[in-house]
Amino acid sequence: MKRKICACILCLTLTLTGCSVLPSIFDEDTTVDVNAEYITVSSHLTAPNTDERLTLLNNMDTLSSDGLYYASWTAGNAQSYENADGDTVDLYDAQLYLLVGEYNNAESAQENMDTWLAAGQNNYDVTNEETVTYGEQSYTMITYNFVNEENPYARGISAFGVYENCAVCIELTCLEEYDEDLQEMLTTFLNGCTYQ
Repeated sequence: MKRKICACILCLTLTLTGCSVLPSIFDEDTTVDVNAEYITVSSHLTAPNTDERLTLLNNMDTLSSDGLYYASWTAGNAQSYENADGDTVDLYDAQLYLLVGEYNNAESAQENMDTWLAAGQNNYDVTNEETVTYGEQSYTMITYNFVNEENPYARGISAFGVYENCAVCIELTCLEEYDEDLQEMLTTFLNGCTYQ
């Protein structure tokens, strides 16, 4: 029952925003091997853990029975931040979120990816949108600024794709003062992803 409630919350959250709000609905106590060169997220995706600017924070399959997988990386030191719900959370200079949804077929995966992309397009101030290919995988990439004043992050870049029966959302967001090149960081990450 708890998993079904979490799945409903997750789907609602993704419909209303991009995938960057996910940490608030998952427990932060998951143990991860931050030194692993690659991590497996779902049965189809292996993601790199080699960018020295990013530290692996979570690799969760809590909702794997519902076909949802999640991993996140952080940049910079954590600082306490009180969110809109009044909860104190860790806020980093930048954070990369990876969400994979496994579905019954490719059509369902495409529908879910389209829903995630539309949520990003509608909730962010999109400054650029393009189709890109990294490692033989095609993505729709959007660059944007946040318009919600309650969001501590200022800008971000996201890639949305479909591989067989999987929908993928990879989102990199940062504070205003973060000076790394987000597109270069996400490109490096996507080039290291492999699908099977």
